[in-house]
Amino acid sequence: MSVLVSDRKESKFEAITFSVELHNMLLDFMQRNFGVKDLEQFVRIQYAYGKEPTENFSKYRYLMTNFKNRIDQLASQLTSNIRAANSIYPTSMHEYEERRDYQNKAIINCEQIIKELQRIVEIFEVDINVYGRYVKAIDREIGLIKKWRQRDRKIKSYLPPGNT
Repeated sequence: MSVLVSDRKESKFEAITFSVELHNMLLDFMQRNFGVKDLEQFVRIQYAYGKEPTENFSKYRYLMTNFKNRIDQLASQLTSNIRAANSIYPTSMHEYEERRDYQNKAIINCEQIIKELQRIVEIFEVDINVYGRYVKAIDREIGLIKKWRQRDRKIKSYLPPGNT
């Protein structure tokens, strides 16, 4: 007998699989220049409206490349931290705290990605509505990690106190 999709529970590994999915989503978004349709046209408009003293194409190309590299790096770190946390099955308080540290680092990576996306919106003046899908996905990842941490509290209660 099969279970309807709407009735299925989230897997314990959902945080891991979704982090890979999120990274792929962000890679696809980066390939489309974060919603910036024409970078050269954007620079010309900035110059025409007096927001920039010169048509500095190399500055904005550099910024775009830098944002792509930074978001790719953060998404990779996110997945690495989640995998590292999953590789530790705590049998002592030290291992429990180490696992929790990796989970916290993964949440920090999510927040850093959101911050980078906000900077892109500010600098390139793109439609913020395009970013809603990605911010929701990142928020979902944060929620999955937090649920995972709550499940880990049960493990903590079985660990011997003060065992390092």
